[in-house]
This record gives sequence, structure tokens and C-alpha cells, in this order.
Amino acid sequence: MKTRKQGNAIVLTVPTKFGIEENVEYSAVKGEDDTITFIKKKKIFLMKHLKMMKQLMQVLVFLRIHW
Repeated sequence: MKTRKQGNAIVLTVPTKFGIEENVEYSAVKGEDDTITFIKKKKIFLMKHLKMMKQLMQVLVFLRIHW
């Protein structure tokens, strides 16, 4: 693979053999030895916490009504 400049960014094309879909967000981490690791961001983490917050709010409303 070879980098190329596109606007103000340096682009590294990922071959299709890696099976990465379009519009998937990744975080990039650069190591001390100039390696770059891409970590897929997970929406599930946020959705899980939103569901827990909704359940907590329901409990708080229940307690307020029945307390």
C-alpha cells in the first residue's frame, strides 16, 4: 500500500480483501515505531448505555410515583 495526498489529508487505501464496508468509523492510533492501528468504533457501546439510562429513568419515575 502507498499513501497519497488528497486535499489536506494523507490517504491510505484499504484493499477490498480486508472486507471493510463503506462509512464505518475507525479510530487511528500511531505507535512509537510509526505503526498505525485502526480500531473500529462500536455503536453498540453507546446504544447499550442509552438503553441502561432509559431503564434507570423508568425506575426513578416509578420510585417518585410510589414513594
